Amino acid sequence: MGKILLVDDDRATNFYNQIILKRNKVDHDIKVMENGLKAIEYIRNNSQPDFIFLDINMPVMDGFQFLEAYESWLEGETNNTKIYVMMSVVLSDEKLKKLAHYNYVRVINSKVLTKTEINKILKN
Repeated sequence: MGKILLVDDDRATNFYNQIILKRNKVDHDIKVMENGLKAIEYIRNNSQPDFIFLDINMPVMDGFQFLEAYESWLEGETNNTKIYVMMSVVLSDEKLKKLAHYNYVRVINSKVLTKTEINKILKN
């Protein structure tokens, strides 16, 4: 699966997702950031991850602000990173349309990964 960035302010969720990824032999290089700002700073100073699993509701910089900053940072460069927005709440139609603007973003209707979800991601 390559380089993975987990972006979520919930330590328990990050811990669980790391365990699930490792149990499914997807533990090549996993980094954890507690908010969007830390994630953007990490990406600016390192190579782009292959996958980002992103929470929407976080302090400091939320998932939407992260996506705006990420797109601005790309500035027309090719994006090979697949971003999965992970959420446990239902978003309004307006926010779903906002997410649809980013063609490299997919939505997972859970904050925790499952073996089934990981297998679907690996097949794509």
